Amino acid sequence: MNLRKWEYFLKVAEFGNLSRVAEKLDISQPALSRQIAALEQEIGTSLFHRTGRGLTLTPAGEVFRARAEAILEEIARVPGEVTHAANTPSGRLAFGAPPFMGRVLTGELVATYVETYPHVRLRVRGAHSFQLREAIFFRDIDIGILAAPLTEPDLHTEPLLTEQLYLVGPLDSGLSTDQPISIDRVADCPLILTPRPDGLRTLIEGEFARIGRRAKIAVETEYAPMDDLIRRKVGYAIMPYCGMVNSPLTRFSWAPIEGLWVTWLIATLDNTERTLAARRFIDMLHSSARDNIQAGRWTARYLGQISEPPR
Repeated sequence: MNLRKWEYFLKVAEFGNLSRVAEKLDISQPALSRQIAALEQEIGTSLFHRTGRGLTLTPAGEVFRARAEAILEEIARVPGEVTHAANTPSGRLAFGAPPFMGRVLTGELVATYVETYPHVRLRVRGAHSFQLREAIFFRDIDIGILAAPLTEPDLHTEPLLTEQLYLVGPLDSGLSTDQPISIDRVADCPLILTPRPDGLRTLIEGEFARIGRRAKIAVETEYAPMDDLIRRKVGYAIMPYCGMVNSPLTRFSWAPIEGLWVTWLIATLDNTERTLAARRFIDMLHSSARDNIQAGRWTARYLGQISEPPR
C-alpha cells in the first residue's frame, strides 16, 4: 500500500473536511478525494460516512485509524533505530594479550570497555605471542597484542608502544634499576626463559646472536612460577616493564638491559573487515596505553595514533 494515502486518511479523519485538509496538504480537493477513494477500494470497505456537514469515520475507519497511527509511528522510529544500531557496538569480541599486561593494561581496559559498551560480549585470553598469533589465524580471537619482530603476511599490525626489558635476579645479585646492564653480561647469566617460539624469547635470542652469544638456558617455563624459581636461585628472568608492575618480581633485584626494548603490536587478521566493536576496542586500547604512559604508570614510549573519539 501507498503510505501517503494512509497519511491523507489520518488528516481527513482528524479534520473531517476534505477542502480544509486539501488546503493544508497543498493538493487539490479532487485529487485528495481520489486518494481516499483508492484507499477504500484497497481496504475493501468504506472508511468514512459522508454527510452534508463533512466526513465521520465508520467503525471500520476507526479500526483502520488506530492501526494506521501505530504502524506509521513504528515506521517513523526505524531510521533512528537503524542509526543507533550502526553506531552502537554489539555482538561478540575476543581479545588476547600477554598475561603480565593484566596488571597495567588489560584489567582497566576490559572494565572500561564493558561499562561503555554493555551490548558487546567480550572474551579475554592471556597467552604468549605465538599462541595469540595462532588464535588470530584460527579466528579464536579478533585482536591480539603481539611482540615484534613479526613477519606474518596474513596479519595486519599497528605499533602500540615500546618498553625496556629488565633482568630480574635474586636479592643478592647486585642488580639495580639505576645501573643498566649490558646484553653481554646478561648472556653470562643462567636464564629462565619462555619456550620457543614466544615473541620475547625470539627477541632475546636474536639480540644474543647479534653479539655472537647464545643464551644459557637454566629452565624453560611459563610466567607463573618465575618468581619462585628466582627466589630459589635457579636463574634470572627477562621481563618487560609492564611485567614488573604490581608484580612479585619487584621483591627481587632488577636492572634495565642496555639497548634491549620490546615493541608491542596490535594484530588482527588481514583483509578482514573490523566490526564496530573491534574498532572501538582498538581505539580504547590506544587511549588506555597512552594514558597509562602519560600518568607514569607504565614506563614506555607510545607509538600509536588515536582516531577521533566516536560521537
